[in-house]
Amino acid sequence: MPRMQGSAHREGHRRAPAQKLLLSMLLAGLLPLANGLCEFPASWSGLWFQTGKPEPVFVNSTILNNRTCHENRNDMYIIHEAEENCYRCMIINERHENVIQFREELWCRSLAPLEEMCNSISSDESLISMFRLDSRPIACPFTGAPFKFSYSRGLGECTNPVSHAESCTDESKLLLKYQACPDVERTESSTEELQCLATWKDGRNKYLVGTVKSVGRSIIASNEDMFRCFLYEKTPHHQGKVVYDLAQSEDATCNGLTSVAEGARTIKLTKVDKGHNRCTYPSWVTQHHDWHSLNGSKTYHFTARNATLKVRAQDNNDDSFHEEKIVCHNLQKLYPNDNMQGYTVKLVAHISSGCDSGYVCMMFHKRDGHIIEIQQSDHKAIMPEEACESWDPSTMPYTTLVTSMLHQRKCPHPGRYTIIDYGLSEMLPSPSRRQRRSMKPMRTAERRTWQDEGEEDECKNGAVEIGCSSTSQNEMSIDNSCETEKDAFLCHGSWEENGTWYTIASLRNSKLTSGQGQTYCFSMQTSDVPSKMTGRGSSSGDHHEQEFRLSARSHTCQRSLAEQWTYRLTSQGVCEDLTKAASSTASSSSLSRVSLVLSAGAALLCTLLSR
Repeated sequence: MPRMQGSAHREGHRRAPAQKLLLSMLLAGLLPLANGLCEFPASWSGLWFQTGKPEPVFVNSTILNNRTCHENRNDMYIIHEAEENCYRCMIINERHENVIQFREELWCRSLAPLEEMCNSISSDESLISMFRLDSRPIACPFTGAPFKFSYSRGLGECTNPVSHAESCTDESKLLLKYQACPDVERTESSTEELQCLATWKDGRNKYLVGTVKSVGRSIIASNEDMFRCFLYEKTPHHQGKVVYDLAQSEDATCNGLTSVAEGARTIKLTKVDKGHNRCTYPSWVTQHHDWHSLNGSKTYHFTARNATLKVRAQDNNDDSFHEEKIVCHNLQKLYPNDNMQGYTVKLVAHISSGCDSGYVCMMFHKRDGHIIEIQQSDHKAIMPEEACESWDPSTMPYTTLVTSMLHQRKCPHPGRYTIIDYGLSEMLPSPSRRQRRSMKPMRTAERRTWQDEGEEDECKNGAVEIGCSSTSQNEMSIDNSCETEKDAFLCHGSWEENGTWYTIASLRNSKLTSGQGQTYCFSMQTSDVPSKMTGRGSSSGDHHEQEFRLSARSHTCQRSLAEQWTYRLTSQGVCEDLTKAASSTASSSSLSRVSLVLSAGAALLCTLLSR
């Protein structure tokens, strides 16, 4: 019995340390829960990237990557690691809402007073950076783009050919276009997009954190590849130009950055004299700050200083929009004595859409006080002097713009016309009725009915009246037998170009209100065709009569009628002649009626007198 008691006593002694350990673990686990005074700042909450960690670091008011806040004072935090049931000190600083940096004790240990634990951290300990994922970008501190720049990867500075940096429509982005220098190793032609996420100052040093992405490469970069830290410094150049010196980190940390002259890559940005302040758009354009295309899919806004144009265009496939900023760079002469103040102006402009930027050649044409046309080169040049070098305006399409308020103008070629055919222009063979049906233009479906009563009709029975319905001659109507109702338009301005008249007109319909998308362009040509005069009264020489071609309504002023649907017209006379003829006929009829009445009255009077 004593032996059994002794055995039980020894077993109790063996269980006691295990029980104490379990109890201490439970108490340690409950301590963080019991201490509600230690919290991380609310601004830290979210997901963060830390180099070397494949998964995002989660932070809320009490948790930082599976570490629980136990005690804190100022920037010193005692955290508890439940897995090892130990404590360590972290000195944490918020550099920016998107950047947190900290140093920590190398070893996790038993709990001790805060000062004792945190004083063991020296300034030589590694500085660990965390960058917020899905952060809100900031405007880059490098103002005044575009820049030219040189760069070095430690094996010599690449200065020739010069590299260029362009601004983006998003102020948080800068496009760096690197050039390869044949005599410098580790240089290559590439384009990178820098997006700025955070800036802060530490003493005299200024830091920037951003993401760097290669443009034009299909490989998706990881956070380890994209996040980079920069040390930067703004210095005045001896020629008065602004210069930014940058040093880039080698990895997704801010370690190793001690000087702008030392880094995995150093960059020297020099501000380019843009000359934009000396260039403004024509006054007859900027007197109206807002314009839009005929179909309303593009809007053009000129800023108050008349040097910047902002274009907002609707994408073709959906309801999304993309924007462009076009800044006037310098005016160009059309001919040696051009004062560049006429109604056709040529200029070079810097265009940017997103981070796609460059210089383009543009021409502005004044058609009326509320109508202009723009031509723009489709290739973006790197240098402004290259923009108009190989540009041929005769091959460039026109974009017609109008203001929201349009004045009514006299329509060109007023008169009454008969439609003798409707199809493609004379440049192509005249289509058959069946072909004409298959090629009919895109119109409102319920408003077009093609007649099938007879082969002889073929939609030829119709009339066009221009300027005959009012004394101001500002209306045009098209009455086509293939239509269920007559279309009426109001003319707002016209111009002649190479024998073709172009007219801007809006649909006049009581069911619709005039506005964007209901303004159209018509083109009209005249040509001489052989006369059909035959018989005894005709002479032996060739006879010609004038024929007219009127295009169907379109949202673009196309310069070639070859592929356009057109009406072939013959003139029935100008409005005034027909009106006079009608008046003359009416007057003759009235005189006949008066004469008849007088004759009847005289006969009646004679009869009465004879009695």
